[in-house]
Amino acid sequence: MSEKEGAFTLVEIIVSCAILVILMGALYRVFLGSSSAWQKGEARTRMYQNARIVLDLISREIKASFISRGDPHLIFKGNQSFLTFVSVSNTANTTGEYDLRQIEYGLSQERLCRRIETRLDSFSGGATAMVGERILNLTFSYWGQDQWQEFWDSTRGTPENTDDSLPEAVKITISTQDEEAREPPLILSTVVYLPVRG
Repeated sequence: MSEKEGAFTLVEIIVSCAILVILMGALYRVFLGSSSAWQKGEARTRMYQNARIVLDLISREIKASFISRGDPHLIFKGNQSFLTFVSVSNTANTTGEYDLRQIEYGLSQERLCRRIETRLDSFSGGATAMVGERILNLTFSYWGQDQWQEFWDSTRGTPENTDDSLPEAVKITISTQDEEAREPPLILSTVVYLPVRG
């Protein structure tokens, strides 16, 4: 072959292959980085959505809670880690029918459990359902007497001294984690204001 023909030399081919490998490696790294960012964003979004669903459910039921002075069955009791109260809720499989339910929220092995007791005059255990997973922490605080308190007991009163009352507000804070624990825990909080009942 003569030197004037348009063929590539071995050195040119090796250099072009090396440039191609470097470019492909850079593109692969960009793809991996964007894929990782996408997965992290998805995990964070799922954590946020699950936490908001849990907070909305608890908030809605707390807003419908009430007590009756001197009635030992209509209670609102809680500390920092659990809350038991009587609320009005929809009767299962019916529309427009509501009944009183004793509802309890608590955390058990990173699962948020909700127990519903339909018979207020006797404790039968009720039905317990898991309403949230990978909940690392659940905290309740109660606003009353112009300060946040760590516990609340509406049954403090007696028939002679009817100081039974609901808190003015309940602060709920939850901390949740994604499935693989790749993201830092997400902490969300909300304050539920209870309607003033006279």
